[in-house]
Amino acid sequence: MNLKLVINIVILVLSASALSSRGEDRHRVVIHSLTGDTVISYENSYALVIGVSDYKYGWQQLPNALRNAEAVAEALKRRHFNVMTLFNPTGSELKAVVDSLAVRTGSEHDRFIFYFAGHGETVSDSKGVERGYIVPVDAPNQKKYLDRFLSKAVSMQDIADAVRGLSAKHVLFLFDCCFSGSILSHGWSEPGINHERFNRPARQFITAGAKNEQVPDNSIFTYCLLAALEGNADLNGDGCMTASELSVYIRDNTLFRSKSSLHPQYGRIHDPHNNHGDFGFLIDLPKAKPLNQLRKEVTIAVENDTTFTDSEKVPLPDFRFTYIPAGRFNMGSPVSETGRDDDEGPVHRVKIKPFYMQTTEVTQRFWKSVMGYNPSFFKAGVLPVEQVSWNEVQVFLKRLNEIDPGRGYRLPTEAEWEYACRAETTTRFPWGDDEGYYSLDIFAWIREGADGRTHSTGQKRPNAWGLYDMQGNVFEWCRDWYHDDYYGAPEDGSVWVSPVGEYRVHRGGSSVMTSWEYNARRSRSAFRSRSKPASRHYDLGFRVVKERK
Repeated sequence: MNLKLVINIVILVLSASALSSRGEDRHRVVIHSLTGDTVISYENSYALVIGVSDYKYGWQQLPNALRNAEAVAEALKRRHFNVMTLFNPTGSELKAVVDSLAVRTGSEHDRFIFYFAGHGETVSDSKGVERGYIVPVDAPNQKKYLDRFLSKAVSMQDIADAVRGLSAKHVLFLFDCCFSGSILSHGWSEPGINHERFNRPARQFITAGAKNEQVPDNSIFTYCLLAALEGNADLNGDGCMTASELSVYIRDNTLFRSKSSLHPQYGRIHDPHNNHGDFGFLIDLPKAKPLNQLRKEVTIAVENDTTFTDSEKVPLPDFRFTYIPAGRFNMGSPVSETGRDDDEGPVHRVKIKPFYMQTTEVTQRFWKSVMGYNPSFFKAGVLPVEQVSWNEVQVFLKRLNEIDPGRGYRLPTEAEWEYACRAETTTRFPWGDDEGYYSLDIFAWIREGADGRTHSTGQKRPNAWGLYDMQGNVFEWCRDWYHDDYYGAPEDGSVWVSPVGEYRVHRGGSSVMTSWEYNARRSRSAFRSRSKPASRHYDLGFRVVKERK
């Protein structure tokens, strides 16, 4: 590789004026709040992706490091980043590229990502101060040849010094390796959009693990990063993923997948002037109609009013609620229950506050009245809406609360859903244990589900609290992250938010394409299922709850 060429390429990639003079398209990224306000606008998005696998002198080979780097590069390109890749660099090449970051290019309206997959190392100097290093392909093992190692490896101090000259407002370092160092300020942040943080500079980092931890070649860190970039780490459903949210998502999922053998690190590079902001990613969601336009087209009334305006008046039986009284119940299933799964235990006592639950699943007609489009695979206004991700549902709920404020519309927690489904019963189904599934077709679209489609809401018999289709038809999103057992679950019916998982919970329903026997077992009150927050399925919808009448 020509060293001068490497430096020139990096400078070119980071130079907004150079890109403009070459006539290349720059993709301006604007992140909005769910109310439509602009949170931040990035004029340019850059990334430097480095992968090192073919180590020569005493280091374990990492054949997947290049694959991981290539996958991250492609994912960032889909997120509208201008990406430069550098594979198997020598020490001089790596240092030259890092030094080139100090060229003051771009503008304060830009963002920049530095990703490295390879070995990391922690070295203590003569005063006992720890310094973190990323290791190029030709660096020897530091335990045998420390001086030669230091002449080849690149320290976090070198990277921090170089980045101080970068004009980009937000810089995020992603290290798929393990090390520590005094230049790093550690700590975890609460996830979410903070408008003030977006307006401030940021120099943030996330590493795959702490010092002396061995990162597997089959990277858990990058697996979680790629899932996050697909939209699965918007922890509060506000339409934006921050670096703070990304760090929590990676931490909790890496801890779980590594069985606590890896402890990702998150923090900021010590810099009093660049230490308070937050890096932002836009979550890809279908574009809904502007709310002011919908307000002119649609009148939505709740409770007993059935007014609906969308070029004609049609009733809204799908947007009525029933009162769910406060109470206590045993959540989960006993080990003796026929057809149970291991994630349904242990059975635990939960206290539930009163709330209101929609009597049916949200229909396509109602979704379209709020969002202005219909994403469903099976089209008809009276059918339940499906192919809506958990993230999209958060947008729907935000808009609904703006259209009809003061009622507290949201998804049910998993505990609220099971409590409402059971309706004070303790059996497999709300109507009894029904070991032979003789009554299932009275209450749920299961046997008929073999025809491979969804069905109109509210056509089967409801449970004792007036809720339709809690079994059968489509699955229904809940607020919670999925955990594979109930150890540590909230006992007050609240949403289970920590630790963050890879999947969100959905309940009830049945697959429109699988066998009757399979769906029948999955229709039990305690049955649990899950999908990634960005997933869309043609048998997955939701129903709404509200906190106030």
